[in-house]
Amino acid sequence: MKTPVHTTSNAGRNSTATGMAPLMLQRKRSGFLTRIFFLLICMATVQQNASAQSGGFEIKTSPNIDFTFNTFEKYENGIIKLHALELNVNAIGAQWDLYMGATTSVAGSMNVVSTYSTVGISPPPVNLLKARVYNQSNTQQTGGGFFDLTDVATPVYLIGSPLNDIGVSCGDAVPTGTNEAGDYLTSPSCYKFNVDLKLDPGFTYRPGLYTMRVDFYIIEDL
Repeated sequence: MKTPVHTTSNAGRNSTATGMAPLMLQRKRSGFLTRIFFLLICMATVQQNASAQSGGFEIKTSPNIDFTFNTFEKYENGIIKLHALELNVNAIGAQWDLYMGATTSVAGSMNVVSTYSTVGISPPPVNLLKARVYNQSNTQQTGGGFFDLTDVATPVYLIGSPLNDIGVSCGDAVPTGTNEAGDYLTSPSCYKFNVDLKLDPGFTYRPGLYTMRVDFYIIEDL
């Protein structure tokens, strides 16, 4: 059974770190802009198992990933944050899975801290946030485009699946889904992932303060 254990990213192997990201939006009302704020928290999680070989997971991000929507153009086109996160994998002696999902009080919806109006939809869905995850060898299983974030109960698998997967090596002719033991220092093309984030709210949502947490999990493929 795969049992993830929370660790912190900037401490490196078997450690825990979080990056908090205020996201500010605005929408047009009565000829002026009213603001919507989002707070995005990113966490890295690692499985530790007494029978498993050693391994680790790192997430690197700035303390704040700031999405500020202060022009109509940004509202219409959205904002993309390139290389918002960096995921570094150390997998020693075992195959592994990597997945991500949103954690909120109500599955599928952002947490509501406060609202400043009765106009607009609230709360926004977690799939308002899009992600694009990739590395030099394109080993990710999500392709090269942005995908919708989902609740952590039904996560997006970047590598592997809930089942026992066939081993794929970084040196294979088609390395998509590489899940064999390895690390980002010796094979960065397969074990170092960049994460781009995109937010495109339009003018639909109610001004207010909303929060959500994005979790990244690496677990042994059992």
